[in-house]
Amino acid sequence: MSITAMQEPVAAPGVAATLLPIMGVVFVAFLVIGVAMPVLPLHVHDGLGFGTFVVGLVAGSQFAASLISRPWAGHFSDARGAKRGVVAGLLAAAAAGLLYLLSLGFSGSPLISVAILLSGRALLGGAESFIITAAVSWGLALAHSSNTGKVIAWVGSPMFAASARRPAPLYMRPTASRRSRWRPRWLRSSRCRSSFFCRRSRQRSTPEPRSSK
Repeated sequence: MSITAMQEPVAAPGVAATLLPIMGVVFVAFLVIGVAMPVLPLHVHDGLGFGTFVVGLVAGSQFAASLISRPWAGHFSDARGAKRGVVAGLLAAAAAGLLYLLSLGFSGSPLISVAILLSGRALLGGAESFIITAAVSWGLALAHSSNTGKVIAWVGSPMFAASARRPAPLYMRPTASRRSRWRPRWLRSSRCRSSFFCRRSRQRSTPEPRSSK
């Protein structure tokens, strides 16, 4: 067997099989990380009574923390090892979940509750950085250097797959009360209920019963 034949790159299915455990960890981690995102705006706005600015602050704090902590996550993975980086990210995500639960205990004090929630979101953003950065570094260590692009593609794909599997936000699901909010305001006003135009609108929207022959 020649030296050239021994240095041939590993086939793509072999790389995928090697990275399958890491991909599973990334998928489950990001699925759990994003499962609370659909209800956060409703909780902060309706439950705690804050406005849209605080809703955006709570929602975006995780991504800001993820961006800031990404270089630190890479340095940790290089210095301490990629496996330890993944474990550290998972532990930080679990701690963020405990902060989520703790914030619910202070629902009577909205400022304290949202402060704890912001801390949990920031910690979750750091955990997200550690998980994906260390997972990619771990995959690169397991695979041949000629498969660098395949490793980045395979390990990064579960992150987007988990995002696609997240449930739709509750405020986007049409319910009976929310469907009524989508109607024009002049149709929802109490003054309109007895007006001529409102009666005409209801007559048009109500199907006429078919006469039986």
